[in-house]
Amino acid sequence: MFECAKCGETVATPETFSAVENLFATEGADAWFTKEPSEYLPAETACGRCGGTDLKTETDILDVWFESGVSHTSVLETRPELSRPAALYLEGSDQHRGWFQSSLLTGVGAYGVAPFDRVLTHGFIVDGDGRKMSKSVGNVVSPIDVVAKSGADIVRLWVAAADYGQDVSVSDEILDRTSEAYRRIRNTFRFLLSNLGDFDPATDSVALAEMPEIDRWAMAELDDLVARVTTAYDEWRFHVVYRSVYDYVGELSSVYLDVLKDRLYAEAPTSSSRRSAQTVLAQIVAVLVRILAPILTFTSEEVWDFMPAALRDADSVQLTSWPSVEQATPEAVALRAEYVVVLEVREAVTKALEEARGTKVIGKSQEASVEIVAPADMVALLTARGPVQMAEFFIVADVRFVVGENVIVTIGQAEGTKCPRCWNLRELETDERFPQVCARCADVLGELRAE
Repeated sequence: MFECAKCGETVATPETFSAVENLFATEGADAWFTKEPSEYLPAETACGRCGGTDLKTETDILDVWFESGVSHTSVLETRPELSRPAALYLEGSDQHRGWFQSSLLTGVGAYGVAPFDRVLTHGFIVDGDGRKMSKSVGNVVSPIDVVAKSGADIVRLWVAAADYGQDVSVSDEILDRTSEAYRRIRNTFRFLLSNLGDFDPATDSVALAEMPEIDRWAMAELDDLVARVTTAYDEWRFHVVYRSVYDYVGELSSVYLDVLKDRLYAEAPTSSSRRSAQTVLAQIVAVLVRILAPILTFTSEEVWDFMPAALRDADSVQLTSWPSVEQATPEAVALRAEYVVVLEVREAVTKALEEARGTKVIGKSQEASVEIVAPADMVALLTARGPVQMAEFFIVADVRFVVGENVIVTIGQAEGTKCPRCWNLRELETDERFPQVCARCADVLGELRAE
């Protein structure tokens, strides 16, 4: 706007607006303060009241939210990758009466519709005690310092783990916990990759129908993870993504990967049992690296580079497709339900094994003979899987089931001699070629020697 120096009348016409637009386009907005109106306004510009031509630039401030409120016009209509309305406006909770509102008012006023489909509101960052960060208090945590100390992915993981619907706390203690969570995820990737070094998905994969039951259950659990995480991403609930992955990795390490170690390390390298385990591990790493790529950007790229080439369908994990997991759906539903019971019993067995170790009844869990008393329906479910499979699942020497009212686990010392190769208590072979190892290990060593 311009003001007549003689009578104070406001001068604002389509011609003056065009002149200012041209001025800003060629010299920038600072020209408003460095140029005189006579330098860029049309020569015939005059006051509508008194006819004066001595004009001054208006210095009163327009509504402070107007410029940000009309940013949809400057951004959505000028960038070819964007369109009106925006999919999402993202800002802090104070913007409901600020940017969100001024955008809504100007959008409806100029175009008849809101400039956004949705708004997403987040809280503010506070310290570990919930106080606003202040240099004078000395409680400011600098992201740059965290990146220098721990890496950018720690900051990204902390952001993803926070429920931004409320104020977000940050402190050295919180970031240390985030670092521990990151190490758990990274170490899981290391375990998965270290056991895929001799695995070629194109030639070594085992079909789902031919896998042992525990492997099919692991595939069902992986499918559940993809479903939960995909929904959480679609709903912008990144803390649910983090919690889902963190919980999954924890159970994966303590149950499935723990059970697999005997197969991975002691079975013949090309046996169908070991290849089945590797097939599942390949699926797990291929899923985890994709669903974590939006959060752990740098770590995921590093994992991607170390994955078997056949598992990589793009030059970068950021260019690959979203994962899916092959499932035999009816069986997967049944397995999930049955393994709720199996895992409940395993938890009781694990607790009893810890107590038995504490009282020196056993050393390693492989030395344990386990008796499980349980209700008839639970015993039937466990017995159907066979004592050998259940012993492998509990990582013990042997197991037997007895019908009773409640779940009671008794631990004793198993009979047999510890195989020096697999550490399981077994009858050892007297074969001259491989003395003092169990029959399974003798067969494996025979295959390796033949090769």
